[in-house]
Amino acid sequence: MPVSLHYNDFGKGKPVIILHGLFGSSRNWKGIATILASEFRVITVDLRNHGQSGHADSMTYREMAEDVYHLMCQLSLESPVLIGHSMGGKVAMMAALEYQSYIKNLIVLDIAPVTYNHRYGKIFAAINSLQLSQFSSRNEAEIIINRTINDLSLTRFLLQNLTRSGTGFQWRINIPTIEENIELINTFPDNFDSLKWGGPALFLGGQDSRFIQLQFNEAILELFPAAEIELIENAGHMLHIEHPGMVADKIRKFINA
Repeated sequence: MPVSLHYNDFGKGKPVIILHGLFGSSRNWKGIATILASEFRVITVDLRNHGQSGHADSMTYREMAEDVYHLMCQLSLESPVLIGHSMGGKVAMMAALEYQSYIKNLIVLDIAPVTYNHRYGKIFAAINSLQLSQFSSRNEAEIIINRTINDLSLTRFLLQNLTRSGTGFQWRINIPTIEENIELINTFPDNFDSLKWGGPALFLGGQDSRFIQLQFNEAILELFPAAEIELIENAGHMLHIEHPGMVADKIRKFINA
């Protein structure tokens, strides 16, 4: 059953939907959405088990793509541009393959339709080490999380999901379900038979990222034969945070081409 998705709406014009990555939310895309909103109607979405969207016990890519499709129908969006980063990029790819006649353009940021090795053990260990009743401030939570992760920027990114609840705190993300499904999230379905999406597609990655590399081009072009693949210099996986203006400009140019 589809999950109702929370979203934020910016600007007017051709509809553009943006899907965040794992542990992220629509809030991470407010900056780029604001830039693009001068020309387009931009809808930033919280995927299931993230942000303010509903929770569910499973999160296959087909289920998450169906959630997005139902949001498109709910908002009566005609031929939207679909943009996704990381996990959200896989959701966007899945939606393009499953709902081909509904998508105008596909833009995938720093991910490919392949299986990646699991590297989230330290993150879940850090999150699970945080006893929500045993600290009174976000600074305390930051210290506790960062003891395990030892990466302050990642720690602060994760703590965007920590919200106050009464006199304490709670996680907005559905940690148990995400952890239970993490191996599935690392994969991408491979049972498409001869299904391809031949529409305009841009795969934009960070040159310093491990998530979109030369050896993945074959897998990309197998499912998206018209895809353009471009890497941004001096950028990693979070290219939209490192170079927001450049990423927004490349998105705009691709949509208007």
